[in-house]
Amino acid sequence: MSETYQPTEDETGLGALMGRATSLALGLIALARAALAQFGAAPPPAAYTRLILRRYVVPAEATVRRAILVLAATLSLPVLRVAAASARPARPPAPAQPAARYPVFCLTEAAPRPRRPRPAPEAALPRILFLDTLTPAAPAPKPRPPADEEEVASQTRLLRRLFALERAYLYPEREARRYLRRRARDGAKGRAPRRLAFARIPGNTRHLYAPFRDVLEDMNTAAEETLLERRDTS
Repeated sequence: MSETYQPTEDETGLGALMGRATSLALGLIALARAALAQFGAAPPPAAYTRLILRRYVVPAEATVRRAILVLAATLSLPVLRVAAASARPARPPAPAQPAARYPVFCLTEAAPRPRRPRPAPEAALPRILFLDTLTPAAPAPKPRPPADEEEVASQTRLLRRLFALERAYLYPEREARRYLRRRARDGAKGRAPRRLAFARIPGNTRHLYAPFRDVLEDMNTAAEETLLERRDTS
């Protein structure tokens, strides 16, 4: 996140926090790339790909998203242009085979699912079995893709997500302006702004190195405070 952001505060200020977030995101991206490089050109097992996603990519994405929100608070809000419907040029027909597009970094996070309450233990009652009844048939197993196809698909999803993360890391101001435009459009349509999962940070698990968790939690607090400040001044 070194495109335009220049820390100007002391070591305990927001500038230093952004620098720590930059180092954290870059370190996690490097760890993810190094883990993938162990397999060379061959796709890693799908379980290992999911492990890389959980351990490195998800906390890096959460860090970059919060840094983008902090950076967006320093930018001016965009002015939406409302054009007349008659003045809009006719759209050309869509091509039969659309060109491949770069993966887009996701600026929002899904709300955490509520935890299901554990069912109460059943009372220890004697069970009566009737041997003259038909045994219910086991459900048919769901069809799953072959191991090679699953591994290639998992690797492709991870690489696209990692590529989008790296582009957001390199061009944070562009992502911050995209976030502000999306927020302005939501406000113009009367929709509630899409938020981040501040209460339960993605990737903030016990597997994450403790100093990394401190940086991620500090960035979470800073990003949430910027939204509160915008709400108070609007």
